[in-house]
Amino acid sequence: MSVTDHRVGELVRQRLDSLSPAERRLARALLASYPIAGLESVARFAERAGVSPPTVTRFIAKLGFRGYPEFQENLRDEVQARLSSPLERYREEPKRESAVKTALDVATHNLKATIELLSDRDVVETVELLADVRRRVLVLGGRVSAPLARYLAAQLHLLRPGIGLVDAERSAPAQQLIDMRRTDLLVVFDYRRYQPDTIDCARVAAARGCDVVLFTDQWLSPASAFARQVLVTSVETVGPFDSLVGAIAVVEAIVAAVLGKLGARAEARMQNLERLRAGDVLGGAETGG
Repeated sequence: MSVTDHRVGELVRQRLDSLSPAERRLARALLASYPIAGLESVARFAERAGVSPPTVTRFIAKLGFRGYPEFQENLRDEVQARLSSPLERYREEPKRESAVKTALDVATHNLKATIELLSDRDVVETVELLADVRRRVLVLGGRVSAPLARYLAAQLHLLRPGIGLVDAERSAPAQQLIDMRRTDLLVVFDYRRYQPDTIDCARVAAARGCDVVLFTDQWLSPASAFARQVLVTSVETVGPFDSLVGAIAVVEAIVAAVLGKLGARAEARMQNLERLRAGDVLGGAETGG
């Protein structure tokens, strides 16, 4: 697969382990201000990371680009893709006779592409974090991804204690992180067009020393600069809307893996919840009129 088949941010994350300390500073600077930092001049990009311009040249070469102009051309293409609205994508979408078949074909493609995009290491680490019942877990979604966040929080609540959902309608999301401790975990869902308040929550949690797990698309939310684990899923559009098929598949797979890790502990919790539900039903019948 050629370098142009990858998003720049994805390439950077994939190759972090092969970079020198100075090159890693460049990588972190790029992810922290993605993609703006990479659209600056070589000198300004180097200054931002506190390295020399030749380090930028070596960094770009390690990413697989022939030079800085090609690197920036790829970033500009990403900016265009990231900023396009659902309405614009709908207008550009060619009309097809079988919309249902087309949507199912896209869903199939997104599942296959998601498997290629996922980092095995980040998946394993995410499962380990979510299965650690000593950690409290907060889950946050955005305008489009809120159903994913609610689903993950609800499923994890069945398996283990200490699960909370950040409710953006209740108050500013960042304010709900005030009681987070270093041992806590924030799971964030953020897809294009990325939300400033979601990105700010990732920054606040990371500043408190908390682990941050990010679910995002192949263009990488700026929140990736604050996340230790980034789960990338393909969101190729169905009509004007990004597809969340890949994301929900990964969420379901991770929940299944957490269940496998917790084993009998999770089973006992689910049995207790079932008994409580049965008690609520009986209690309602006894007091009903």
